[in-house]
Amino acid sequence: MRKKNLKIIYKRVFINLIKPHKILPKILKKINFYIAKKNYNINYFIAEQNKIFKKLGLNRTEGIKKIQKIKNGLNFENRESPMSSEHEVLFSSLSLDNNIKIKKILEIGTFDGMNSLLLSKIFPNAKIDTIDLAYKDDDFKNFYNRKNKINKFIKYRNNNLKNTNSIRFMEMNSIHLINNKKKYDLIWVDGAHGYPIVCADIINCYHLINNKGAVICDDIFMNLSTSKSDRMYESIASYETLSLLKKEKLIDINFIYKRIDASSNCLINERKFIAIFKKNYLKSTSN
Repeated sequence: MRKKNLKIIYKRVFINLIKPHKILPKILKKINFYIAKKNYNINYFIAEQNKIFKKLGLNRTEGIKKIQKIKNGLNFENRESPMSSEHEVLFSSLSLDNNIKIKKILEIGTFDGMNSLLLSKIFPNAKIDTIDLAYKDDDFKNFYNRKNKINKFIKYRNNNLKNTNSIRFMEMNSIHLINNKKKYDLIWVDGAHGYPIVCADIINCYHLINNKGAVICDDIFMNLSTSKSDRMYESIASYETLSLLKKEKLIDINFIYKRIDASSNCLINERKFIAIFKKNYLKSTSN
């Protein structure tokens, strides 16, 4: 592990030496980050997040209690790719609302299968369809550090998906959802984050969600510049697509903070959100 860390350090030093003009901007960015982190008031953002959940008719505090209990039982701490965010609390809070009936769930972007497994525990009476690219697809192989460990990654994912009979996994490009006729009560959008895929995903989800169902989209950047957007990880595409649908009164939408800790949330331009939208079916059916 020590040799690996030294290798990473040497690589970063080398990159900086061959691109000296980028050293000062990086230093300034680091300084800005540490100042923002030092001045960050986490209690303010916790209160704001609680207000948003309350506006949605959800109890965030009880949602946190339930999700923590479920994750403890699933041994999440040993997850190979430890990623956690407020979307888990949102799912958990939705499951506690007796006025919401979720029987059919679609997940776009299976990744390692842990989120699918989590959904199956949060909504034990629901059937879950989860889709991801075929393992031979270049985008599957070349992104998310899977290139040199495809077989290990797939084995880990498949083992997670086998832990319950309520999950159906399908290898497919999400663009093919355009031909899907099945309706869902809850859809989680977490595939490619840039144009054109995420735009197509959101539009397809508009047609696939039940009139009273909810679509939840991960990794929303509101302040990211177009020049810094890419087609896979970080993009303004989701926000622009959702904003257009809202402008045309096709959806009702709310945003929650993806994470509340200072390191993740202190820089405004890099702050991530999670969008939750419902079809404005009264408007759409009147046209």
